Amino acid sequence: MNTGILKIRNLFIASLSAACLVNAANNNKQTPPGDFYDEVSRLNKVLSEVNRKYVEDVNPTELTDAAVNGIRNILDPHTTVFTPKDYEGLKVSMEGKFGGVGITISLRDNILTVISPLSGTPAFRLGIRAGDRIRKIDGKETKGLSLDDAVSKLRGKIGTDVTVSIEREGVPDLMDFTITRAEIIVHAVPYYGMVAKDIGYIKLATFSDKTTSDVENAIKNLQKQGMKKIILDMRYNPGGLLNQAIEISELFLKQGNVIVSTRGRTQRTESRARRDGIVKPDVPMVVLLNQGSASAAEIVSGALQDWDRALIVGKTSFGKGSVQTIFPLDNQGNALKLTTAFYYLPFGRCINKPENGIKGLKLQEEEYDEEADETKTDTLAKDTVKRDTFYTNNGRMMFGGGGITPDVDIELAPMPWVMQVQERMAMYFKFAVKVRPGLEKSGAKIDANWEVPDSLYKQFKEFCMKDTNFMKVKSNALVGVDQLEKSVIREQNYMGDSSKTVSDSVLSLRIAEMRKALENNRDAQFDENKAYIKDGIKRELLTAMVNDSVSTAFSLKRDVQLNEAIKYLSDMNLFKKAMSAPSKKAAKKSEPKAKKNEKKK
Repeated sequence: MNTGILKIRNLFIASLSAACLVNAANNNKQTPPGDFYDEVSRLNKVLSEVNRKYVEDVNPTELTDAAVNGIRNILDPHTTVFTPKDYEGLKVSMEGKFGGVGITISLRDNILTVISPLSGTPAFRLGIRAGDRIRKIDGKETKGLSLDDAVSKLRGKIGTDVTVSIEREGVPDLMDFTITRAEIIVHAVPYYGMVAKDIGYIKLATFSDKTTSDVENAIKNLQKQGMKKIILDMRYNPGGLLNQAIEISELFLKQGNVIVSTRGRTQRTESRARRDGIVKPDVPMVVLLNQGSASAAEIVSGALQDWDRALIVGKTSFGKGSVQTIFPLDNQGNALKLTTAFYYLPFGRCINKPENGIKGLKLQEEEYDEEADETKTDTLAKDTVKRDTFYTNNGRMMFGGGGITPDVDIELAPMPWVMQVQERMAMYFKFAVKVRPGLEKSGAKIDANWEVPDSLYKQFKEFCMKDTNFMKVKSNALVGVDQLEKSVIREQNYMGDSSKTVSDSVLSLRIAEMRKALENNRDAQFDENKAYIKDGIKRELLTAMVNDSVSTAFSLKRDVQLNEAIKYLSDMNLFKKAMSAPSKKAAKKSEPKAKKNEKKK
């Protein structure tokens, strides 16, 4: 893109954003907006003049993109224009199936790497394994290839072939695999099983075309295994199809129960359960949520909470409660995804958080915060004013403001920074790839009962310490020492000492001692978190050498939020207490406080 086009792009984005923000401000002051068609005509004239008379030739596509991006800047983050490629990718994700080879890939150290083969797929049957590095696709080097481009090369028409050249740990030469593409179905339920004698667990990962059938299948199988109580895990579920959210809710609710409604300028709908659920109303239920649970996951969990059908455990969800409608723009595959309404739960709560809505709502929120600070309103009063109150079917009080607030909030303990680096840099994955050939050669039996020996733990510690990239990462405290040292040197330079090291021997010694102590602390964190590290090693080896299901079952045993859910389902008195509404006496006690706070407003 030449500099002229870049200038035009920036000009349009800035001017359109500024114009729209001014209009928004004027609207807040009751100033009537300009006529829509007059404004479109004005924009059209500007584009036309630029196209005909600008000093350099201008690509009309670039002009259109600049205008579209400028408009997006004053709307919400979910409104966007899809290119044909993006639109096709969206349809694939919603359908939950595509033509491909059956592997999950990512970039590890900038090299295209197999994270895991999907069970039963062509790649799985040919023996491609986790950690394999894809060096070539159809004879062409993958160096510098983006993840999206690699995916598009591996996907294709069902029945066609693609050849990948694999670099594998312990094998000196590249290995060529010619894979015949097949229909790959991404299951909405990657795992389900019994987590206690009578407690079934279902991991629901997404809402695509097959979600309801996947969940029904899981429920029926768990019922055969003696399930009397159920946990539905929707942590990190980003959502998906609305009709699937409604159908999943129906599995647990009664016929006629309102599930969700939508309200917008041009649409208003209400969806109710069309049948009684296949899980009886007296089956105790917990739903797991966290900050990554959004959209359809919030519809399901919010409906179950409003009807007092499930106890919500975890952290407040993301708050993506807006409805997007796809409008095709032409015959080439371009499309507009436009926010057209908000989702509301059965008893009135809006799922959408203000910051996830249109910019106008966000600006109003910021203005409110500034006014609250100026008047020094206390936190309780501020929250009472900002957050509307709602009640569930049994009378439990719920707050508005967006997202689904859990009935039982579980704060996870902070992870030590060395462990954070290990997870972020996939050190467990890399280590599993490295040691797998040796373990296979030794005949080690890796299964759910296998225990990680101390020798392997020590080997992992050495592996991390020898990894240049791992050792480059510093804790905030170590970074602080580096900054302190630089500050001292700058001060020396100001005083006329131009040395690049700390000249004062006492200061130099103290800085060196701090650095050494913090480096020793990094080393100590390994031994202090030995159990966590062993779990990480076992988790990745189970994934690589057995399968995802066994690895998941092992990880769930250490899952703090899941164990809290099991605790509530194992103690019916505790469960019923958490699900019960406050007594009328308690409700009356809270009433004067609310009125008092209203007076403060």
